[in-house]
Amino acid sequence: MKNQIFTALVISALALSSYGISFAYVNTEDVLQGSKEFKECERKALTKRDLRTEEIAQMTAQLDKLEAQITALSAEKGAALREQYAKDFDRIERFKEQATEEITAQHSHDMERIAGKIRAIIEKIGSRDNVSLMLDLKAILYLDQKVVKDYTKEVTNELNRQYDEELDKLRSKLPLGK
Repeated sequence: MKNQIFTALVISALALSSYGISFAYVNTEDVLQGSKEFKECERKALTKRDLRTEEIAQMTAQLDKLEAQITALSAEKGAALREQYAKDFDRIERFKEQATEEITAQHSHDMERIAGKIRAIIEKIGSRDNVSLMLDLKAILYLDQKVVKDYTKEVTNELNRQYDEELDKLRSKLPLGK
């Protein structure tokens, strides 16, 4: 059903283009891949993931040492250590879950912010150029590039320009020598 509606929309759009109504597209995947801000967000997320993975590895190594101590003791003498092991194991599991949730939440927040910027840029360009309909290339199976304009590079360049401007403003607020 969705495909039929989309096909009808595209056919209608192409028919209307003969009446001076203009259509364009943006490849949002290419915009993201070319975005400095997106790359920085991805780098930060990977760095945070790697740090958390290292912390988990250290905690697990300590847990392994505790397990080795437990196995060397009699059942009676190892009871207190087994309780400590269970508590530490649960703490590590909670830490893993919290780390995953934290990284996922930050990534979602970053993506929403970047998507909002992309949307605003597309609306500004569409309004400036009197574009009637701008589609995402992912949803298009065929287009005649003589009739439909590609704004992908322009959107990417504007997104990067805005990000560079934001960074310059932040840098200007830093104390000298930092």
